[in-house]
Amino acid sequence: MLRRSRVPTALALAWLLLLPAAGAATTLKIATSVPAGTSFVEQLKKAGRTIAERTDGRVELKLFPGGVMGNDQAVLRKIRIGQLHGAVITANGLSRIHPATQVYSLPFVFRNRAEVAYVRERIDPVIRERVRSEGFVVTGISEGGFTYLFSKDPIAGVDDLAEAKVWVPQGDEITARMFERTGSQPVSLPISDVYTSLQTGLIDTVAINPAGAIALQWHTGVTHYTDAPLLFVVGMMVVDERAFEGLDPADRETVRAVLERTFERLDEITAEDNREALEALEARGIEAVEPRLPPNERRWEEIARETLQSLEEEGRFNPALLERVRGLVREYRERHDG
Repeated sequence: MLRRSRVPTALALAWLLLLPAAGAATTLKIATSVPAGTSFVEQLKKAGRTIAERTDGRVELKLFPGGVMGNDQAVLRKIRIGQLHGAVITANGLSRIHPATQVYSLPFVFRNRAEVAYVRERIDPVIRERVRSEGFVVTGISEGGFTYLFSKDPIAGVDDLAEAKVWVPQGDEITARMFERTGSQPVSLPISDVYTSLQTGLIDTVAINPAGAIALQWHTGVTHYTDAPLLFVVGMMVVDERAFEGLDPADRETVRAVLERTFERLDEITAEDNREALEALEARGIEAVEPRLPPNERRWEEIARETLQSLEEEGRFNPALLERVRGLVREYRERHDG
């Protein structure tokens, strides 16, 4: 009897030792590939200080910027094993959690930020719900802006891509398939290898937003950009549901409110950063290349549709949410372009 009574007591003591002491700070460890020193990271640091102040030090954010925790796949693995609690990841990376996250960042869906804002107001809640169903809480969604093709040789149409060595992010099968259909040579690399690969000639073309081109120094390896938006980049901050729900309810709402407000500000800051960056790139001699045809007539839009259709036929892409997004875009254009 004595032996049986000691076992649960010992287990209870062990469990109590694992729990944080009352009043102890909870540190949420958050990774991102966004470089340190950027407006994005500085705003997240500011949010962390606000959270610590409003929770009397009970909740803190510890950021790991610049990709020091590895690529998106490595970061998600570290979240699952508890080494990290969350991350700011692009839609492509988050598609491993739920494919719905990629719907904003498919090629040639949007023409301008106004269309994006109209759609996001209606689709953001859907994405949050679907990501939550996979055990992650979306604490913020922020735009990265439109990406453009930056290249060593001018690209005005699909034919110019035939000899290009185009970088595609690791795991981004949609973009890789699309560029394959143009006849180019897509090269899959982690972000950390792109700068060196541009310098050595392993790649000569990248799709990135203007602010990112400067922050990552990729502009030093190119001479032109195609003056037509390719796709819209969206990043999301996700936190493991267990870590988030483990916070005191009042502190949890504080974290949610502060981060939501931060990501709203980041939308405007990022848009301005991209405008200024594009001007700076042109001032540094990066030449704008006008596409040969208007965006809605370009052959590569057809290629993007063909790529998605082929993936759908293989059962690897569900177009339902994309069709809803496209319907909202048409609705917006009918109201504002007519």
